[in-house]
Amino acid sequence: MDKQEENKNEEVKKISIEIEDAIVVKDLAAKMEIRVTDLIAELMKNKIFATLNEKIDFETAVIVGDDLGFEIVRKKSDLERNRYLLKSKTLGKGAKKRPPVVVVMGHVDHGKTTLLDKILSTNVAAGEHGGITQNVSSYQVKKKGEVITFMDTPGHEAFHSMRERGAYITDLAVIVVAADDGVKPQTKEAVAFAKSAGLPIIVAINKIDKPESNVELVKKELSDIDLMPEEWGGKTVCVNISAKTGEGIDNLLDMIILYSDMEELKAEYGSFAEGFIIESHLNPKVGPIATVLIQNGTLSEGDFVAAGILSGRIKIMKNFLGEEIEDATPSMPITILGLSEVPRSGMVLKAYPTRSAAEAAALAFKERTTSTLGEGKVLSVSRIQEMAENGKLKKLNLVIKADTKGSLEAIVQILDTIKVSGVAIQILKTGVGDITESDVKMAQSSDARVIGFNNSADANAKRIGEKENIAFKFFNIIYEMVTYVKGELSDMLDAETVRTDLGKMKVIAIFKLPRKSAKVVDMIFGAKIEHGKVEKNAKLEIMRDGEKVGEGILTELQHNKKTVGELKSGNNAGVTFKGDILVEEGDDIVAYKEEKVKRIVK
Repeated sequence: MDKQEENKNEEVKKISIEIEDAIVVKDLAAKMEIRVTDLIAELMKNKIFATLNEKIDFETAVIVGDDLGFEIVRKKSDLERNRYLLKSKTLGKGAKKRPPVVVVMGHVDHGKTTLLDKILSTNVAAGEHGGITQNVSSYQVKKKGEVITFMDTPGHEAFHSMRERGAYITDLAVIVVAADDGVKPQTKEAVAFAKSAGLPIIVAINKIDKPESNVELVKKELSDIDLMPEEWGGKTVCVNISAKTGEGIDNLLDMIILYSDMEELKAEYGSFAEGFIIESHLNPKVGPIATVLIQNGTLSEGDFVAAGILSGRIKIMKNFLGEEIEDATPSMPITILGLSEVPRSGMVLKAYPTRSAAEAAALAFKERTTSTLGEGKVLSVSRIQEMAENGKLKKLNLVIKADTKGSLEAIVQILDTIKVSGVAIQILKTGVGDITESDVKMAQSSDARVIGFNNSADANAKRIGEKENIAFKFFNIIYEMVTYVKGELSDMLDAETVRTDLGKMKVIAIFKLPRKSAKVVDMIFGAKIEHGKVEKNAKLEIMRDGEKVGEGILTELQHNKKTVGELKSGNNAGVTFKGDILVEEGDDIVAYKEEKVKRIVK
């Protein structure tokens, strides 16, 4: 091929196709404008057996897309799109100041929860701290007449997606760093999330009351990750605090209020409300419940609303203290009851003047989008059997139920990162709420493990589980659940053969040759052990002129006409050899052993 042809080929660009985190096979074929059978055939070439109505993930779509000449790119997430839409919206003349929304992030042991508890116990805007419901992850405090909304995000690394959600719907990030421990990997991760969301950062250097604290060292580590403290000539505000004693917390709140004043955060109060679904779950007694952060407008009891493909009417609203309220204004975190189903976290909730308008908005959303991560995923039992028959890959089948969609998203995301040759995780069904009879029957039919997170099993599920001897595994910490899953995967893995080289020897004499009619070479030779050691029953590789020519086993080892178990470097040995080749004087012999070792998923 000449240079002209090469340049011509380089100019040909692949057709770009935009998809979300997952896509149904037939929908991807439609986007590619190819036959579904052609796409399924391409998937099968990559050992992926999916029907036209099943979803494949983004990474799989990228692989087959590249093979077919397409560039698959990821759509901006709902959070990114929604944040852009709400932040960029032109506000009317009646826009007024709104409270800042602050996300608190940091390493798991650096005092984030203690800091929030201390702030709340002394600065809660209404009611007593003890009245705060445990299911609400956002709170409001009042300082010098100014309201601040705090959003708590889980500290453990397993809550990657939930922490990212917190970063995308707030105005300011407070990164908590312990003065006695410094910047840790989770600290860097939190900073990266905040920067990716375009959030200003205030660093709260905690635990300054401890004798081993070293504030200057922490500032040095902060400067190493491009957070140069103001007093060092940078732009990052650092506040020294003690969440335990309360020292410095007033100063931290003052800095947040100062930021709010400088940014002139505003919102409309008289328009129809817009906000984010930041959490959701199913309450068996009252129905779907969602936690919403109002971004613009005022949401009132009785308003008609839509969130993604769902619609409904606000029946009950409660503030973060669990008190019923009639109106919710910008930056206020609330829980609502009235949507038709459990909404997906990260969706925009909007109010409409009529029920028909809300329903029309939900229908329009459904027509232009495809539901992906967090929605219930079910594979038929026949499909499961088909997948098992089509390959030797062992699969750990899981049925997973969680208390909220946020938790479910985090669980699915973490499990998706576990990649081990020879075994795979197959999530047959996911859902929000308690484990039910249908979940147990699915597990029974497909030999699946049933996992619950922050929930329980209903009476029928327990009854069937006990009758059929199906155990449920319940967790309230995600990394403990992940440890359990990795243990189950480890038990499915075949043992791995591990070779250990023992030593090397050179053949110096042939003592006994095999009979010519023998099918297996059985001979005795003398050798000089040059390094390492050799031992009885060791496996032997015969090397001649630098190449392997045969192999066998050392069946007996002698030294000075005495049988021994092993000999080390520098000794002469009499070797009884059984193998597949006639050993010659001058051959190099490598002695080694092989062991079966259980593989562990880490």
